[in-house]
Amino acid sequence: MGIAEIDTSLFILINKNLQNGFFDILMPFVSKNTVPIFLLAVLLSALKDRKKIWLFTGIALVAVALADGSGNLLKDLFARQRPCNTIEGINLLVGCGHAFSMPSNHTANAFAFAMVFLFMRGKALSWFLVFIAAAVGFSRVYTGAHYPFDVLAGGLLGAGVAYLSIQLYR
Repeated sequence: MGIAEIDTSLFILINKNLQNGFFDILMPFVSKNTVPIFLLAVLLSALKDRKKIWLFTGIALVAVALADGSGNLLKDLFARQRPCNTIEGINLLVGCGHAFSMPSNHTANAFAFAMVFLFMRGKALSWFLVFIAAAVGFSRVYTGAHYPFDVLAGGLLGAGVAYLSIQLYR
């Protein structure tokens, strides 16, 4: 079994075999509301730590911009079709999208933001943001928008760009 077959099998496992009513509501919400969830977490954290939170947030926003831009370039380079264009009868909950699939920009952006906080702060909020980023990645497969390896590539891209953004700051 090759990589493409493994990716498709994992997609079907998550998208079809794990399908349930609760996730059918939760996963589209997570997929579409990452920014408000992260914003709320940052605002709550700002109540306790006003000095550094804005620095972390600024670096995280730079990382998101870099992740999003590089993700778009990679999509055109890989030109991988989305599962909704290649697999019949999937559980499509958020629409198919018009861009290519590899990498998942939703996941890249979420991990870029979260990993800046983890690398620079390391507190409970950071781990919560990483959990949300992972949930975003899972949601992109569950809702039918991406293959699992698209999400993996997005997560690695986001983490790498976060690290690079911190190094540029320093």
